[in-house]
Amino acid sequence: MVYLSRTLGAVLLALSTFAGAQTPAAMPKDAPELLNIGPYRVQLVSVGTGPYTVIFESGFGRDLNVWRDVAPQVARSNKVITYSRAGHGRSEARPGTPTVASRTDELEQVIAAAGVRPPFVLVGHSYGGFLIRSYAARHPAEIAGMVFVDPSDEHQNTELRKLDAAAVDNDARLLVQYMPPKFQPELAQVQAILDSGTLPLAGPLPDVPVVVLTSVQRREQPQLFLETPAAVDVWRDLHARFFRGFRRGSHVVTPDSGHNIHQEQPQLVVAAIAQVIAAADTARADEAAGKK
Repeated sequence: MVYLSRTLGAVLLALSTFAGAQTPAAMPKDAPELLNIGPYRVQLVSVGTGPYTVIFESGFGRDLNVWRDVAPQVARSNKVITYSRAGHGRSEARPGTPTVASRTDELEQVIAAAGVRPPFVLVGHSYGGFLIRSYAARHPAEIAGMVFVDPSDEHQNTELRKLDAAAVDNDARLLVQYMPPKFQPELAQVQAILDSGTLPLAGPLPDVPVVVLTSVQRREQPQLFLETPAAVDVWRDLHARFFRGFRRGSHVVTPDSGHNIHQEQPQLVVAAIAQVIAAADTARADEAAGKK
């Protein structure tokens, strides 16, 4: 099978290495719960206890299994929710073309059905970065912190076209070619975001502690334009610009893993979540002291 690494996934702002990638080892069959949400069933794992609920959003086309090296460690001291979006893993598909807004609706339904309460720490990989931003913009008071794992950025195509518009278009055609048909309608919705350079959100993001993790891995023989040194520099700079929108946290750059940092260097993600939670604890303590 063809493994496309950050390759085609990066065409959509590194939307997860889905196309032709090898399926990750599944979690035990009795581990994920099938949660009823209206007429649909959703694959979900809810484990751990603690003052924060850490909710994971996977990249494009991926299910909850991608967090198998991260979530169990985080669950040692926190409540953890991982789930597969509709049409992924064992979650039942729903009619209509998914959008960022409808995927955010799904997350709201999962949270309500699972009976978990804020404060939430949201963790999103790639396309999942769009989704946690959308949820946080809708519910800013619920969010204690966010971790972005090589997240999608709506400005990437706009910036890369300044370097080579034809190469950007060619990468996009290859992504469509390799993407399974069932995901192509949603892919078109994401492509529209990238072409416009605008991610529709309900409002501003909360000013909470944030960690942004960025892969800057270099390839000796880039297969696509998005793997070239110039494109990787754009990717890093876009993440740096996004991070500057927050007052607390850090931007961590790694040359040692590709787009799937949570699978290649899971300890970086675990450490980022711990850092955000520690900063959230400090913020809550400062707020409590100020009220006395």
